[in-house]
Amino acid sequence: MRRSEGFFFCKFQTGFKIAVFLRILSAIVLFAGMLACNNRGQREKPSTDKLVEDEIRNINWNEVDQYPLFGTCDETAAKVQQKACFEETFVRYLYAGIEDQQVVMHGSVDDTIYVRFLISGTGKISVAEIEQKEKWEKHVPALDSIVETSLQKMPPLHPALKRNIPVATKYRLPVVLQSAAVSSPGQMH
Repeated sequence: MRRSEGFFFCKFQTGFKIAVFLRILSAIVLFAGMLACNNRGQREKPSTDKLVEDEIRNINWNEVDQYPLFGTCDETAAKVQQKACFEETFVRYLYAGIEDQQVVMHGSVDDTIYVRFLISGTGKISVAEIEQKEKWEKHVPALDSIVETSLQKMPPLHPALKRNIPVATKYRLPVVLQSAAVSSPGQMH
């Protein structure tokens, strides 16, 4: 008779039964190990949705990566220089367009108005709002159309970029109105 051997409180009569038992036991251990490694890997890997959500949360939506630029501005310049170039060029073309229209002001005007411009993602410029006081409307009645006409004469503009995507932007720029009083016949100023 064969000698019985004890293994984990079990007594087996043959060597064949021990071999089968060890194979099954090793398969279970191997399977449990694979499951443990697989689950641990999934816990460490964040989902794509989570990454996108975190990235969107970290974007500063109040700033652009590159300001709108005219063809004369250097797109490789620093952001501060790009902004200065855009504003100086914009104001120069705006004033030139206003002067070309030979605006007649009624009375003496020496003040600054603020105009809010919208630059679309395609580079189209439009007036969003002109912050006017009543005296400006009285002195320069067609100010809205004068500014709009000046904008139409501007050269092409490249829109602002955020992560290399063209975006719409708003700007508030000062426009200085200065004139000498226009005298009516018989009046002196």
